Amino acid sequence: MTGDRFARHALVPGWDQKRLADATVVLAGAGALGNTVAQTLALAGLGRLVVCDPDTVAVSNLSRCPLFRAADVGRPKARVLAEALADLAPGTAVDAREAPHVSGAGLAELRDADLVVSALDSRAARISLAGRCTLAGTGMLDGGTHAWGGEVSWYPPGGRCRACGLGPAERAVQDDPWSCAAPDPAAEAGASAPVSGLVGAWLADFAVRLLLGLSVPEAPLRVDAAGFAMPLSGAPSGELPDPDCPLHERLPADVPVLPLDQEATVADLLDHVDVHEEPLAWAGFSRPVRRRAAVRTVTSRLRSAPASARLSALGVAPREVLPVARRDGSGLRYVELAAVGKERQGIPGDLTEARRATTEGVL
Repeated sequence: MTGDRFARHALVPGWDQKRLADATVVLAGAGALGNTVAQTLALAGLGRLVVCDPDTVAVSNLSRCPLFRAADVGRPKARVLAEALADLAPGTAVDAREAPHVSGAGLAELRDADLVVSALDSRAARISLAGRCTLAGTGMLDGGTHAWGGEVSWYPPGGRCRACGLGPAERAVQDDPWSCAAPDPAAEAGASAPVSGLVGAWLADFAVRLLLGLSVPEAPLRVDAAGFAMPLSGAPSGELPDPDCPLHERLPADVPVLPLDQEATVADLLDHVDVHEEPLAWAGFSRPVRRRAAVRTVTSRLRSAPASARLSALGVAPREVLPVARRDGSGLRYVELAAVGKERQGIPGDLTEARRATTEGVL
């Protein structure tokens, strides 16, 4: 085969193929929108894609997801998407994370990504990702659909986020995404291939422009085939954050990197924190119970987990930045996990006393 795969791109004003090839995008959601976004970015020549989704392919996905086939039903969406792109666009490295975004991509990965794209199907998950993006100081490109249209919004770093303007009750809505393989009838909403393709393509178009350093509309792009063509409306996302929005904390600039990755154990982590400190996970995990209980206990306190438990098994994402609280409530600091297989050596802190101070769940 001869010729330049991207020859027509070179004719587009402002296009920089190398810039795309050097870019990394974190994509949360591998459903209908995520399929179109991933397919389009890979065809455009994106260098690296990290895709997070805990769900499996259902029969109902086949009408809206161009990268899934009937033989994929029951398999993890993120893995199937990665395999499909390996054939379609082998120049794009795809890192499939079979987990929700909070356990799939750590804050350090969000911080270092060129773009984070939300293709999630619930308000709770989109607000959760918005909070992590503001912590990491990263902008978030968000997309969503309804029966005959959808919306694409860009939330730049330091500006308004997905939760700005919402009241406490709206931010607290727990409409966690249902599994496509076992849908909750009360949570199901209509969706179709034309709408998913249309909104997903706009989402990918915005993503490419942002990766190329080009401008995108500040106001949300709303598409409604039943009423309007493509009006631009809403508050510009570049405005100052809502002062009542609690999602605008930032990580400090000098977070130390531990010589541990997400495959380290709880005991390994406790060797690097003080006996009076409490390392916390962002995703809750089931706490060991010593007696039968009617309700399962969920906690984020890593000292509550078995000392031999791996951090990954507790929902800790690769390159996560973990909060570490003083147990007397007097302060908080952060520690960063190294990339898998790239643990740094020479970090002081062999605090074995901390391991002995684990009060629950030690094997």
